[in-house]
Amino acid sequence: MPASLIIAIIFAVVSGLVALEIISLTGRADKLVYACDVNMSLCEPDELVTLTFRVRNASLLPVMYAGFSVLFDDAIEVRESDEWLAKHIQGGLFGNMFSFDFFLLPHRTFKGSIRFSVKERGLHRIGRVYIERGDFMGFKSRVRSFDISKQMICTARPCEDEPEIKALGGFLGDISVRRFICEDPSLVLGFREYTGSEPLKSISWTQTAKTGALMVKKHDFTVDTDVAVVMDIKFTERPVAERCLSLLRTVCDALESARIPYAVFSNGDIFEIEKGSGRTHNFAVQRRIGLSRFVKYSSLPDLVSHVASTGGSKRGCIVITPKLEPETSACIAMLDASSGVPTFVLTGELPKPEAPEKEGEAA
Repeated sequence: MPASLIIAIIFAVVSGLVALEIISLTGRADKLVYACDVNMSLCEPDELVTLTFRVRNASLLPVMYAGFSVLFDDAIEVRESDEWLAKHIQGGLFGNMFSFDFFLLPHRTFKGSIRFSVKERGLHRIGRVYIERGDFMGFKSRVRSFDISKQMICTARPCEDEPEIKALGGFLGDISVRRFICEDPSLVLGFREYTGSEPLKSISWTQTAKTGALMVKKHDFTVDTDVAVVMDIKFTERPVAERCLSLLRTVCDALESARIPYAVFSNGDIFEIEKGSGRTHNFAVQRRIGLSRFVKYSSLPDLVSHVASTGGSKRGCIVITPKLEPETSACIAMLDASSGVPTFVLTGELPKPEAPEKEGEAA
């Protein structure tokens, strides 16, 4: 091969590399546009959540090197395979980052996903993303960073199967039975939309045909027996307060399973949630549980007076309180008198560890 041809080939290759380097240096970093989303906004502790992301090259020039990295907050735990982690994890000064490197043609999009879970109850930031645009030769790069705008609300864990939780089943069974025993079909006060919790025999097919939506008969209030869940928020130890929220979550789950309408009352930042049942109602309750910071706004007697004044004579009440005190007992007696139904009480007191046996002591 002639020497002149070899020189021409080398010159062409070098010129091409220089041209690619110049192109990669002239590209603007803000032409890499990203978007992030999560498949849910409310989760349970350790529930699998998926973060999806898209990085788009909005320029007319190719991006020779692009990088997308995520630095998660401490409450987030990545739940990917060991092989995936070995490929994408990068140790850094502030913790482990999860990175993706790629090449992007003009107006093309790179897509990816990361599965994670939230460790504990509360409102959590997901983390921060870093978008890197580098030159062809790897001499220079520009990095921009953004906070992920999405936030996760994590509700409380359900309580484990304990004796007092088991006793709740009998209470709810009695409430469920009374909903149908007290029914008086001769006293129809009106009609309302079917929520899914009423028996099929309550459906008024005449009104359904007129309105085009399922309608049920609205009988005397003794038929519509419901439950009031009273949440007493007090300044107490964090584990006890967290257990109270877990009890609230467990009670509401049990009511939903039994299809019993319920309202939630609180003297703190759980606030008041009107009577209802179903997916939307339960979502609102679990969201309040996740957002609670144990802020108290009024006393328990004031709360109980409000509950007693708004309830019917057959409404069952479930009180959740950190511990039983003389004031609490008096409030429970007031609820018993107003509803005519014994109040069910759950406390957040943690069981005391058993004292170790001394040597020589009989088993």
